[in-house]
Amino acid sequence: MAKRVRIGVVGAGFAAHFHLASYEKVYGEDFEILGIYGRTKDKAVHLAKDFEIPKVYDSYEQMLADKDIDVVDLVVANFLHIPMAIQAANAGKHVFCEKPLTGFFGPADAKGQKWTAKGYSRESMFQSIVEDANKAWDAIKKAGVTLCYGENWVYAPPIVKVNRLLAASGSTIMRIIGEESHSGSHAQYAKRWQTAGGGSLIRLSVHPVGAACYLKYEEGRRRNGKPIRPVAVTAEVANLTWMKSFQDEPKKHMKSDWDDVEDYGTIHLTFDDGSVACLTSSDIVMGGIYNYLQVFGSRAVLKANINPNTACLAYTPSGEYFKDEYLVEKTESKEGWSFPSPDEDMVTGYPDELRDFVGAISHGRPPKSDLMLAHDVLMITYAAYLSSEKGARIDLRPYLRS
Repeated sequence: MAKRVRIGVVGAGFAAHFHLASYEKVYGEDFEILGIYGRTKDKAVHLAKDFEIPKVYDSYEQMLADKDIDVVDLVVANFLHIPMAIQAANAGKHVFCEKPLTGFFGPADAKGQKWTAKGYSRESMFQSIVEDANKAWDAIKKAGVTLCYGENWVYAPPIVKVNRLLAASGSTIMRIIGEESHSGSHAQYAKRWQTAGGGSLIRLSVHPVGAACYLKYEEGRRRNGKPIRPVAVTAEVANLTWMKSFQDEPKKHMKSDWDDVEDYGTIHLTFDDGSVACLTSSDIVMGGIYNYLQVFGSRAVLKANINPNTACLAYTPSGEYFKDEYLVEKTESKEGWSFPSPDEDMVTGYPDELRDFVGAISHGRPPKSDLMLAHDVLMITYAAYLSSEKGARIDLRPYLRS
């Protein structure tokens, strides 16, 4: 029997704002945003007023103590995801968690001090990530609550349609290629491992990796009721903006002030049925966000163009004509041809993601993007860092949970 879902939003920054805006597009489910907590209370109060949220909490603990709250939506810094998720689970609250599940932000003895990833062992990072992810897994499972993982590509309409066509055709997925790239993050936190948990792999690759894993899960469930899981990773990373010829150029059209994180990475992933995926990310691609996933099946070839796509095309000889109109994220110029997104949140899947999450809690069913996907993607990403350091294939099987 469905029940009304009462949500507490944790965070009051940009991510909190777009989650709240996306909740307004959720239909067909009974829910309310009951409260909000933000480290900067003034921002939380402002969002509460804008989105008519009745409660503003003084602390996260105060929110967790509120018996009226069923689920917390964690839109906070990545390093807070696991400790806050464990706190919520221990309080009996369900969790909506933005991607990634966590990252490596420095050794324990570097807390509060500037730390660099240059020369730091990726083996140590990987082992730390395994330990942290397993702590979260165990806490969620022990508490009997649901974690919904914020991988919006799972809900992006082009990916949804690809999955439907794979099911309709009965295709064996043999190979997947995909990418998320753009010309670099504007956020300062993204430039350093200590605040970002890595570079393009952890910020960008997690999307095509998550979507590829989800499509293989779904294929396996259709065939024999069991998801097809990833089993091995080979990867390369690079710092392409550190190339001397690029550094010598007087004018740069992409972000170039990366500290100790990669601006390019590619992951070759092998699944337990022998199929493969090659997923790429970078911060050196101009022209807006480049998001796609292509599936080569036994009965169909399918491509999901999340961005850019031709739902809307525009041309102008001068960017001044469009200066007051939003076109699409990360584009460097509005001149010439562009690909304006009619509804960027919808195309990238955010309202449908939150609709599924609310429905999962309301009806007591698993979400499409779940704890297993969150855990697998994290293992894959940090195994990729380890692979690139060792120049070797990393066996994932000892680290997967089910």
